[in-house]
Amino acid sequence: MGGLISAPLSGAGTCLGGCFGSCLATGCCKLAGSGTVNSVRASRFVLIWLQIFTAALAFLLSETAERWLPWTCSKLDLVGLGDLGVCECRTAEGQCWSDQLIYRTEASGTVVFLGLLLMSLSGCAEGAARAYSVAKFMAVACIIFITLFLPNQVWAGFGSAATALSAIFLVAQSILLIDFGYTWNETWYANALEARRREIGAKGYRLWVGAMLLSSAALVLGAIIGSIYLFCMFKDASSRAVNASAMILSISLAVVSITDWCEHGALLTSAVIMA
Repeated sequence: MGGLISAPLSGAGTCLGGCFGSCLATGCCKLAGSGTVNSVRASRFVLIWLQIFTAALAFLLSETAERWLPWTCSKLDLVGLGDLGVCECRTAEGQCWSDQLIYRTEASGTVVFLGLLLMSLSGCAEGAARAYSVAKFMAVACIIFITLFLPNQVWAGFGSAATALSAIFLVAQSILLIDFGYTWNETWYANALEARRREIGAKGYRLWVGAMLLSSAALVLGAIIGSIYLFCMFKDASSRAVNASAMILSISLAVVSITDWCEHGALLTSAVIMA
């Protein structure tokens, strides 16, 4: 009697598991194939959001790593794999769990961007920029999962290399920020001039200019608050020297940018760079 009852239940469980598994796989494939964009601007924003997603995921995983990774590694002890990959942090000191999750997440994002760059250089720039937007985000998560099983030394090396090479990346990012700042300033100032041309009282002009000044003030204030926060968080002399030098230099350049001596300077653009 027990066999008669358990056999159909077991068969039903196997059938349902297979169905849900195939449905899940099909759904993931369909999801990965979606997200095609039709403009250059949209494709740029996809890449920007991919960077934001990777950074946010790195922060989330690093902050929660000690809550779930040690438990997972303890379960791997049952099959003799308790020291596999990131589980080596169980015998390490310091912020090993947090650091390793940051390294792995940022390395995964780097792999995705390098893959897109390789596709662009291979003549697939159109597909790399505009097709399979969702797959790019899913690829970061999948690569992170794979990296959990690889030795910590690999990702510690990546962290050291990334620290040195990030200066080059920041230069490229600064170019994009400068372009964004000038575009923002020119767009809003053009709107202000258009409002003054249409209206006699120039109320719209004053509103646009006021919005530019308020946005600039908010960005400058945010930059100062961020600098103070970093100054308090990183107390060694070298970090504080770099932080203070950057803040003084950015304030000095912002002041110069709004004088008549700097022909192409703009307060809003300078505020964007400061922030």
